[in-house]
Amino acid sequence: MKAEVNEKFPVEIEADGTIMDFVDGEFVFVIKDQEWTDFEKTALRRNELEIDLVVKYDIPMFLITVLDAIDTSDFIFNIHEHEEPSLIFEKECMPCSIYLIDDKNMVAGVKHVTLSKEGTGILLTQLKKVQEAPYQEAEFDCNLEGIQNTWEPFELQEFAVMKEVFH
Repeated sequence: MKAEVNEKFPVEIEADGTIMDFVDGEFVFVIKDQEWTDFEKTALRRNELEIDLVVKYDIPMFLITVLDAIDTSDFIFNIHEHEEPSLIFEKECMPCSIYLIDDKNMVAGVKHVTLSKEGTGILLTQLKKVQEAPYQEAEFDCNLEGIQNTWEPFELQEFAVMKEVFH
């Protein structure tokens, strides 16, 4: 899934917030807000970007922070609901794209990064463990609600099993 700044995002995102998926061989992270400032758009391109992976109660959560500009955002990934999870495990170094989308679903900012071989290995090992764990949708939803009611996204960073920083 590719979209450039000032283009319409290829998927209509209705509500403000975060959403992610594994599409076209990469993890795609979307943060939708009513409006993005020039400072935030520039920061996405230039500031340090941190991607963390936290797995609590068999729920993988990606945390993305743009240093000094965009607060830590959490992205929940349910591998059990992915149409072709086997495709995720084909990568040696995982590409990721972060999109800032405005209220008109226009791309306000984009950054493409690739996780290191080590970071990708940790990610894939954790996702494989989650995939092999027993899954019940109601339990997943209940655990997710508990996590989100207990911790703010930035508070979850201390539980990261994988952390990558991009300059």
